Amino acid sequence: MGASVRLRMEDVTKRFGDFLALDGVTFEVGVGELHALLGENGAGKTTLMNVLSGLYRADSGRIWLDGQHVEIASPRDAVRRRIGMVHQHFELIPALTGLENVVVGRETSRWWFRRDREAGAVEALARRFGFTVALDVPVGALSVADQQKVEILKAIVRGVDVLILDEPTTVLTPQESDHLLATVRAMADEGLAVVFISHRIREVLEHCDRVTVMRGGRVAGSLAIAEATEAGLVELMIGERLARLESAGPRPAGEAIALRVEGLTVAGRGAVPAVRNAGFSVGRGEIVGIAGVAGNGQQELCEAIVGLRPAAGRVELDGRNVTGARVGARLDRGLLYIPEDRMADGILPTLSVAENLVLGLHRHVFTGRLGYDPGRAVAMAAAPIAEYRIAPPSPTAIAGLLSGGNIQKILIARALARGARTGTALLLAHNPSRGLDIRTTTFVRRCLVEASRAGAGVLLVSSDLDELLQIADRILVMFHGALVADLSAEAFDPYRIGRLMAGGEGG
Repeated sequence: MGASVRLRMEDVTKRFGDFLALDGVTFEVGVGELHALLGENGAGKTTLMNVLSGLYRADSGRIWLDGQHVEIASPRDAVRRRIGMVHQHFELIPALTGLENVVVGRETSRWWFRRDREAGAVEALARRFGFTVALDVPVGALSVADQQKVEILKAIVRGVDVLILDEPTTVLTPQESDHLLATVRAMADEGLAVVFISHRIREVLEHCDRVTVMRGGRVAGSLAIAEATEAGLVELMIGERLARLESAGPRPAGEAIALRVEGLTVAGRGAVPAVRNAGFSVGRGEIVGIAGVAGNGQQELCEAIVGLRPAAGRVELDGRNVTGARVGARLDRGLLYIPEDRMADGILPTLSVAENLVLGLHRHVFTGRLGYDPGRAVAMAAAPIAEYRIAPPSPTAIAGLLSGGNIQKILIARALARGARTGTALLLAHNPSRGLDIRTTTFVRRCLVEASRAGAGVLLVSSDLDELLQIADRILVMFHGALVADLSAEAFDPYRIGRLMAGGEGG
């Protein structure tokens, strides 16, 4: 073990019942190193860091800090060993100010009388690392990016030698992500050992020194960034090389309009509308993306188009006015919908895979006196189960017990099966790849591209800007319920889109 190694975890094993989450993992980080930890959902990366931060106790293995063997049996032990972890889901108290959140848990009985001194120390630390955040404002009123900064300040104000960041850029715009990672880079340059858990390979390649990839609870590879490529890291993560996915390309001139929205306004919870005077169109054969920070009216827009939410304005599907039509009538006009919440809105979790695959298709496939035939449903399910590689490949399996990726495949298979019977004018997909592994994400995006190539219009509402940049022909940007930009592919610029998402450029 070299003198520059700050942390070494050696042969760490962790079981949860019969499930082997970590299988003899060895991992090390050097002084002043920004080290990425990559892997798909369930690969073991967060579990490994939870062992280091004292949330879990390993069944076996050893931990070394600066060459000394240490025992970490609790989060208190980790803090005492100068290890800090910033979790993916914020652990802040919205009603308290940023300063109060940073120092909570550190105060003595006389803390309130030392407030000015505490404030001065925290503000000095923030300036040292380039954090610009209002520490005297309740964190519930701060942006997501500023809340992330408060979380990091909470960790480093206690004094850390090892800082763990679990997916810190997931909900940030490109500018916010770059600024945060530049700050983390400065921390590493001052001698901090930083572990950066992420699924964004491009960020890892641009900002980190080294990367370790985990797969199935083991280390699949560890290499310097200079030796890494995006394709190579994906292959380490999933165990195979994926074929390159390309968009369908620009829509042919004169193609019919699949969806036209004019003056669409949807009521919000208060006086301010959730959607304000939205107008746009989606052509057949075209993929139109809608970008925006979550909570800016995307959900309400989708539900208004589908007919699940009342709205003022006009909605046309395939040239026909469906503004006052019910959901069923819109589906019959060729509207296919993949909802954002697959568990709450996509499936009936207590029913079988076969029963979920034929939901909504009953009057198209089950007619006559006998009505619904369970045996026929099972037989019909065999083809989509095989085509979409739904696992386990049993039509009688309970849908709610499947993984998120396989539930998402059920939603896509059902939507496209309906389209095959009724014709597809528009496929509306809301965050269709959220929470999925790389293989399933690629599969989902390929389905959207193939639907557009077959002549359907595709409206892709996604909080993943990389997804939109990869397959969309146009991107609309949504901010505070309004569509503030309509960008063609040649005008795609993630930083400009990020500014628009944050309300810049007149948004």
